[in-house]
Amino acid sequence: MTNQMIDTVAAHIHHLSSEIGPRPSGSANCHAAADYITGQMRQFGWAVETQTFTCQNWRAELAELTCNGKTFEVLANIYSPSCDVTANLVKACTLAELEAADITGKIALLYGDLTQNPLSAKSWFLIDEHDKRIIETLEEKAPAAVLTVQMKPGSINRIIEDWEFTIPSATLPAESALALFNEAAAPAHLRLKTSLSEGKTANLVARRPGQRPETLVLCAHYDTKFDTPGAGDNAAGVAALLGLAQHFSNVPTEIGLELVAFTNEEYLPIGDDTYLERAGEGFLDRVMLAVNFDGLGHILDANTLAIYVASPEFTACVEAISQDFPAVKWVDPWPESNHSTFTFRGVPALAFSSRALLHLAHQLDDTERWMNPQRIVEAVQLTARVVEAVQSKPLAWLRAAEKQNAGEA
Repeated sequence: MTNQMIDTVAAHIHHLSSEIGPRPSGSANCHAAADYITGQMRQFGWAVETQTFTCQNWRAELAELTCNGKTFEVLANIYSPSCDVTANLVKACTLAELEAADITGKIALLYGDLTQNPLSAKSWFLIDEHDKRIIETLEEKAPAAVLTVQMKPGSINRIIEDWEFTIPSATLPAESALALFNEAAAPAHLRLKTSLSEGKTANLVARRPGQRPETLVLCAHYDTKFDTPGAGDNAAGVAALLGLAQHFSNVPTEIGLELVAFTNEEYLPIGDDTYLERAGEGFLDRVMLAVNFDGLGHILDANTLAIYVASPEFTACVEAISQDFPAVKWVDPWPESNHSTFTFRGVPALAFSSRALLHLAHQLDDTERWMNPQRIVEAVQLTARVVEAVQSKPLAWLRAAEKQNAGEA
């Protein structure tokens, strides 16, 4: 590990999270981040394809809630349309209570079991029946607007983030919800001024061919939720990706390498869909391994590492290499990031993150002060060792036997 690489990683995080800042897909900041990443990769000698596609470009200019002459902090839910609604509040804490409530033409105030976690988007392929029923009930009953309560104090996570959900909606931070709940029953006035238009964004794919037809993919997403600087989620992952771009610029490999900076990871994986469409049929059959970096490098925690659909031999190989990196903690597989694009289709993968990021992701305070560049460089070094170890292996040596058999069938 060199001090120069640590300083370089820190500089990448600083530029993306502090100088550019929040990078929601389609925004000017997202475009600035794409230009920076592309410039860095080309500086290291990589040919970069820009995979441009359309996305939803949403902005919020005003979010205001009043009741009994008092003003309450409220956050427009991402992709909500504008509204100017005065109506009675109807509270619902459970799905059964929501299904029984008369909310038509009123402002539905959802809390408790209904807002423990953000609702899945309608088009999300992992949406569960509970979330689906909440959305269906709201659309059937047609309230004039929906207020959702963020249960965690201090969090700015919105509960609804779906451009296909067209009922105006906003999230009440926990303290704001507490204050509103202490008010006597009275009509509330919700004003939202937002705009939604077609925007552009792009995956950035850097490639280098090898002597063999197989490819190893290294990836991280560079977009963020709205309002968050996204140092841990995911400037840190991009810094790891750029560290590997720098490392492999001078290190030949037998297999081809593909470095992918994904966009639109935070709001439905349409960046992943575009990537697969452009790659073409049969591409994943030639991918030896995918390594994803999302949320690693927290200063108060170790990096975590998870492995997916891998053979016992490959798993043992990575475990042996990781012994030289005792600050890495092995964890169970988790699906919520770009590696799932590969693992759900039988491609082995490694995913780096950190558990402490669960408390920081998508928040105003996801800033560079919580990042430890040394941890990120450790992930770069571990990954480089894995690439070196597997580059001469047959593709089947890495893949889980049941996945190979399923593919043959």
